[in-house]
Amino acid sequence: MDNNSYEILSFTEMEEQKFISEHIEALEASVQFYSNKNKPERELWVVRSFLDNLRIPYSHGELIPVNNDPPDVLYKDAKFEIKEILDKGRRRHDEYKKELEKSRCANSTGELFKYFWPRELSVSEILYLCLNEIKELRSKYSPSTRTNTDLLFYVNLQHVMEVVEEPFPNTEEMAKEGWRSVSFLKGHRSCCLFANQNAPDFLHSAVGVISHRYEE
Repeated sequence: MDNNSYEILSFTEMEEQKFISEHIEALEASVQFYSNKNKPERELWVVRSFLDNLRIPYSHGELIPVNNDPPDVLYKDAKFEIKEILDKGRRRHDEYKKELEKSRCANSTGELFKYFWPRELSVSEILYLCLNEIKELRSKYSPSTRTNTDLLFYVNLQHVMEVVEEPFPNTEEMAKEGWRSVSFLKGHRSCCLFANQNAPDFLHSAVGVISHRYEE
């Protein structure tokens, strides 16, 4: 289908009600997933996705949530502190709750669809976003904490469908911030931006390489 064509979806009344019902169920699951009490499970999900993209085999028992963080999650000799990068001003949990309320009042599938323009994000832009977040963390984490902790960013920006992977940016400025390692997860892509000499071996292997969960 070219850019000037439009696909028309046609549903029977039964199909519409099934679609709406399944959409509501998915939103209910999202509201629960992004609640405050589910924070440990979200952090485990980030680490699992990060390792999946790196194609590193693991058992679920190897991922250990930490009650008194930092770090948030332990994996072998890695100590992950998880931070999420969202669009400025975005309140995701409220966003899902409002969408759920709207969907419960919907009478047709047309009321559920949204139009958006997909956009790209370069790895240089990801580095810039991570650096800005890192600078905000200086007063929160002591130098002794940073030097023993692996910072992992979950880049969760709306409508970003592709990552421009080249050229790979210079990460010298990040090395000055004192973290043992800094990595990011974006969709089905994972990368370690920086790792000092004491970081786990699997993170050293991921430095400067954007790994994909699937072959492309």
